[in-house]
Amino acid sequence: TATLSTTKVRSNSAAAAITRDIEKFHAAKISSPLIMSKKMPLEGSYAIWNNRGGSGKTNLTYHLAIKYAYRNPDKTILVVDMCPQADLSHAFLGDDENGHDYVTQIGSLKKDPMILDGQQSIPKTISGYLDLYTSVGLPTNVDPRTFLFNVSKFNNMLPRNVYLLCGDPSLELLSKALEIKRSSNIITPYANPWRTITQSLRAFILKIGERRGIKLMAFIDTNSSFSICTEIALTAADRIILPVSEDHLHRNGFEYLFSLLYGFSQPSNVYYYYRHYSFYYRADENGVKLPKIHLILCKAKEQNHQQLMINTNDIEKYWRFVYDIYTKHRDAFESYRSTTPAILNNNYNLIPNTPPQSSSSSTSSATSSGQRHIHSNSISVSNNIYNNSSLSTSQSGSVQTFQDFMKQYVIHIGTDTNIVSRIAVKTHSPLLAVKNPHPEHATYAQSFDRILNEIVERI
Repeated sequence: TATLSTTKVRSNSAAAAITRDIEKFHAAKISSPLIMSKKMPLEGSYAIWNNRGGSGKTNLTYHLAIKYAYRNPDKTILVVDMCPQADLSHAFLGDDENGHDYVTQIGSLKKDPMILDGQQSIPKTISGYLDLYTSVGLPTNVDPRTFLFNVSKFNNMLPRNVYLLCGDPSLELLSKALEIKRSSNIITPYANPWRTITQSLRAFILKIGERRGIKLMAFIDTNSSFSICTEIALTAADRIILPVSEDHLHRNGFEYLFSLLYGFSQPSNVYYYYRHYSFYYRADENGVKLPKIHLILCKAKEQNHQQLMINTNDIEKYWRFVYDIYTKHRDAFESYRSTTPAILNNNYNLIPNTPPQSSSSSTSSATSSGQRHIHSNSISVSNNIYNNSSLSTSQSGSVQTFQDFMKQYVIHIGTDTNIVSRIAVKTHSPLLAVKNPHPEHATYAQSFDRILNEIVERI
């Protein structure tokens, strides 16, 4: 870690020295053996995150978890709702028998409370778990699985292997208390409260994954604001799926995003002097692992042909900025299949570039057939249909060209898919998970279904 200079930068040479220090700091932070030494005993863990609201995080988490569960019936799918709005939990659980919102009933202890030591009632929500864990730790007589809900019991159209750690509207209020606890050595039972509280959700997922014979895949919905709850959610995951929209696609948006999580592309060297207060610095200081960017899902925006011609060059400049970040900080990115690319057959079915395995795994990796849908108004900077020979990779597996980067990390999504995904979430109906979706939305559902299949193949 670079040492902070107390002398104000007044010359170009001093500024250049600080720039070198920043680069050394980031290189050590991402590749530090201390951070990367422990791996989760999981099939995978993904946080769906963007620092902007309305990017489709909840919709994507909901449908991706369902699709992955149906494609992988031999695995246990854990879905964590870390957004204070708890929309993901509302979509999964719906209303109770009296027509009342089930999530509110759980959070207020009117439904399914967990009784600790025969007297203390704890809500089976993310807030209940975090409050318990950060106050006294997780008692040895408490199985973390008791916090989970099998969503198929609330909606028989949902797959039976999906389990939810329910959201809670009080999460926003709890975050204030968690921040105080994390900064104090007095009111917590931990020697390093910052590290322990920041990794509290990661500890939960690890505990679930330790069950013998289980194959666990975790999906975490996050909040847009970069609060302590967002930090807890991100550090619980190994990888990030980043939904963005061409409506809000600009360099400043990406710059702020990379700055928040990794400290990359700071607007000015003056921010280097305040790095001690930043999340990425504290994470490195306390040996907390940062997740890697795995996929960027770009949703197209509606526009006419003239606007399309005007904006294409600007949009490509924004992607070039992301690629420039990638070339400087490759260790912050991690592509699918451990950087082993997949190839596509004539039906656009993804075929892993690995030898065939058991019949069950072969079944889980098969995708729905049919032509790939690309929205007519979508600005397709990249073409995701490629073969193994089209990727220029180094011996470490990292892509070398801008075009290869776009193929490896970016998937473009048409605007029409957003229609059916939002309807499904709001009506508590897994329209994209059942074989025969509602006729009014069949075309949109099938289009988004193909996108989901591609995402699942890249996980």
